[in-house]
Amino acid sequence: MDMKSKEVEDILQYGIESFLKNRFDKARMFFSIVLAKEPDNKVARFGVMCIDAIEDGLVEAKDMFSVFIFANEEQQKAIMEIFDNYTSSPFGADSGQDYLYDVLSLYNVKATSLGEDLYLSKIEPDQSRGINTNKLLGKVYEKMGDYSKAIDYLAKAARMKPFDEDLRKELIDIVKKNKDNG
Repeated sequence: MDMKSKEVEDILQYGIESFLKNRFDKARMFFSIVLAKEPDNKVARFGVMCIDAIEDGLVEAKDMFSVFIFANEEQQKAIMEIFDNYTSSPFGADSGQDYLYDVLSLYNVKATSLGEDLYLSKIEPDQSRGINTNKLLGKVYEKMGDYSKAIDYLAKAARMKPFDEDLRKELIDIVKKNKDNG
């Protein structure tokens, strides 16, 4: 390892430590330095994406970054893909209304539809934030092939929202996958 890459690695480590201590301005600065030297550095790039998401109110991004830094390359790709889908604009042409409401609830925004008009209003944080975090982490672990962790997170979400048929079906499907692979 040459001196330059050792220096970049140290700066990246400072960025990760700052991020995990909720010092996001400092983390962004370190990640930006790393990206200036290595524009394709996945950890720094994902760190900046997560900081942007956190600043937009998506606190789940902190959990996602923590999972990301300990994942292997294939898992990191899966996490980035899911995170990109989850944080992309809810008003895209291929996004359904349920997805829109789900994303809005992450930002503590309630959407009320009257005719063709959509009214947005701020809501107080509630346990749905925990539900969404657990669902998101469950999907990430499923995509990574770690079905037991996926089951843990989806089970937590299901306990918080016991009458959600889709969530229960998703949980049952992953339990079946886990049995088939075990």
